[in-house]
Amino acid sequence: MTRTVWFNCCAGVAGDMLLGSLIDAGADRLAVMDAWGGLGVDGFAATWERVQRCGVSSLWTNLAIDEPHHPGDHDHDHADHDHDHDHRPAGEVIALILAADLPEQVAADAAAVYRKLAAVEGAIHGIDPNDVELHEVGALDSILDVVGVCAALHSLGIDRVTYSPIAVGHGTVHTAHGTLANPVPAVSRLLAEAGATTVGLDTTMELSTPTGVALLTVLGDACGPMPSLTVSSTGFGAGTADPPGRPNVVQAIIGIEATAG
Repeated sequence: MTRTVWFNCCAGVAGDMLLGSLIDAGADRLAVMDAWGGLGVDGFAATWERVQRCGVSSLWTNLAIDEPHHPGDHDHDHADHDHDHDHRPAGEVIALILAADLPEQVAADAAAVYRKLAAVEGAIHGIDPNDVELHEVGALDSILDVVGVCAALHSLGIDRVTYSPIAVGHGTVHTAHGTLANPVPAVSRLLAEAGATTVGLDTTMELSTPTGVALLTVLGDACGPMPSLTVSSTGFGAGTADPPGRPNVVQAIIGIEATAG
């Protein structure tokens, strides 16, 4: 028997939305906070707040970050956090995770997510992954999202991660690298390398972020309809934005999937 989670990303996906959905579905908040404590960093405070997104009750991961803001850093309206951002070399982020006091699987999963992000950014910019400077995804809130999601999955005893087709917007977004196409190059490359299916929505919001898409495509092994499950719990994680007409949430559905044979 396989304990499986399926994420419904019909409104997009971001790290804080995934984390909120898992907490709402029963993940241990203390396990997440212990993992964050194991990183040995400070300058943040976290709460989970019950909010409404187009009538859907969901959990919003509210991370207050005390990091310096650099001109030109990510500063636009999008689906997940709306914090100021610092940036770190990819190697520094991975070293931080591997040196942290974390369960072995949590550290391995979080490091794998960042290795993929470094490889993708390196390919886009034509530089060695070890030399990649991570801007938005290297900010403390993104590191906390990645480690938090990995810790939440571990606390739930999840054996398999699956996900729906991923919603994306259009137009352009403002990033640390300037004005880029929406979805941004990192998201497009992550989707392509995973062979993931997308759903285009008529909005210029950045519905799916590199952090959220990397978590799904690295930790997940299938993109498509929900597998046959005996459902045990479900939860909704809210994005920061609350656009009219559609709930800006990720849904997590957890259950037991019968293995073949």
